[in-house]
Amino acid sequence: MRTTDPFEFIDRHRDTIFRVLGLVAVLLVIFLVIRYLAMRQGGWGKAWRRLRREFAITGHAFAAPLRAWLRHRRSLRTLVRGLRAPATWRDAERAVAAAREAGGRAYAALVDGEAVTVLVAGESRNVSLPDDQRWWLAGDDADDHWSVARADLPPVVPDPDQVHPVLVAVGEVGGRCAFLDLAVGPPMITVEGDRRSAVALHQAVAAQLDVRLPEGLVVVAEGVHRGFAGTPVRAAHRAAREQRPKLGLAPVLVTAELPDPVPAELSEPPEAFPALRLLLLGEGRGHLRTLLTDRHGQIAVAGTPLLTTGNALSRAVAKVLSAIPPVLPPAPPAGDAAETTRTFAELDEDEADEAEAASGSSADADAWTGSATASATPRPPLAELEDESDDTGEHRLTEPEPETAPRGGAPASPRAGRETTRTLPH
Repeated sequence: MRTTDPFEFIDRHRDTIFRVLGLVAVLLVIFLVIRYLAMRQGGWGKAWRRLRREFAITGHAFAAPLRAWLRHRRSLRTLVRGLRAPATWRDAERAVAAAREAGGRAYAALVDGEAVTVLVAGESRNVSLPDDQRWWLAGDDADDHWSVARADLPPVVPDPDQVHPVLVAVGEVGGRCAFLDLAVGPPMITVEGDRRSAVALHQAVAAQLDVRLPEGLVVVAEGVHRGFAGTPVRAAHRAAREQRPKLGLAPVLVTAELPDPVPAELSEPPEAFPALRLLLLGEGRGHLRTLLTDRHGQIAVAGTPLLTTGNALSRAVAKVLSAIPPVLPPAPPAGDAAETTRTFAELDEDEADEAEAASGSSADADAWTGSATASATPRPPLAELEDESDDTGEHRLTEPEPETAPRGGAPASPRAGRETTRTLPH
């Protein structure tokens, strides 16, 4: 067996040996550095837990925009589907009015496809459900959250002694549309928080008030929307103060700043039926209700447990603005005082049949009367035109010539051009 000189072998494979030794040295240095860092963290276990936490934070940061977009789309679908249906607004108003009749101080409502949850003001330990069995408490809700099935809502007749609910959408909570009643509480409603979100919320609430309240009750000052010039704040306040409440609804002034100086009625204690309400962007003074919003679009009503997701509220309101129903139903036509208007109430089947039969019989009677009158009344005779002959000097009474038939149409009447001549003494 032939022997190999080790020096010759090393010299022949010198590059490979140096490459392997260099790789081992690098791995050893990396291991020593990692061990040094792990020992500074308190050991291998703590270092491994911190490493996993950092990986989780990094993954969350990269996935956060996608999750936010998905939440926005889900919230937008919920709001558009709910606010587009007039029954959602009607049931929310009926539930708020029914809760007030039951003795609760309702200020908000959450509406889904099956039930309505009314939020009642007051301490939870002092709020109790009414005796009516239709009201119930959800398992995870507090005592100030009264729930009722939409199918069990009674027809509500407006009570002149109670404030008519003026609901506006302020977002969604767990797939339920959230409504806030602006007809109760302090007369000044302020929108504060993140500037971009606050401006969008302020404009969305103002747009809803403009389409829901009767014409002329909402006065918009300058600076509210860049596409609407508006009037100066002082002039807008004077115009709103000159308005008188209509059917129990107070006028609303929408402004981006308070009038300077602040009028006395805005700093005095609120009345039961204030003569003017104010929707303000920014900080206010005196007795007020504050809507707080952050950069993520969450909306909180200060002093209440209501916390909604409103990042898609402005887009949803823009999509369904034309479908939002007014607070009050359209007034009946003049001369129809015999009918009694019942707000939020639907006619029973028997009442609907009777009303349809009565309207049909009256319409038939009017039609028969009109036709009989038309047949009995003689048609006026054709007018006669006086013409003078040029050659005889006699006056002739000539029937008017009928209109010439259009070219290619039916032939003219045989009476066309026929004259009736009678000699009149001069």
